[in-house]
Amino acid sequence: MKNLIRNIIIFHTVLFIVMGLGVWFILKHFFPELLVYGYSIVPVFFYVFGLILIFCFRKASPSKEQKLVNVYMILRIIKIFTTFAMLVIYSLFYKPNVRSFAIVFLVFYLISLVWETYLFAKVENYIKLNMAQNKPPTEQVDSDDLELND
Repeated sequence: MKNLIRNIIIFHTVLFIVMGLGVWFILKHFFPELLVYGYSIVPVFFYVFGLILIFCFRKASPSKEQKLVNVYMILRIIKIFTTFAMLVIYSLFYKPNVRSFAIVFLVFYLISLVWETYLFAKVENYIKLNMAQNKPPTEQVDSDDLELND
């Protein structure tokens, strides 16, 4: 699990650096009207939330799959409320750019949603595979092998 988490953290970091710089480049050169003050906060916000999710997966017990699902769903709800709070706080301080900030934030939110769902599926499959490998083998009994005594 340590190798999986390490690889996920590395890929997560590279993904958000490339995505943050890529979206900034696209906004600056193709949609300058959408470039907002405090743009760097957006990729950092989603990067940190992704790290929190990854570390919560690392701490989750492989024997309790339901707990993993609960942790994932709780973090999703926290992320929704935190996102809403970020949009409200930004709208209080920078009213003219709220629409542009919301659009950029939504793009990052959707991309991070897809990425984190993929992470959840990857970790869950890893846990299931490990549980299946550590499970003692069971012997299958054919119905023809059973003798009925009357």
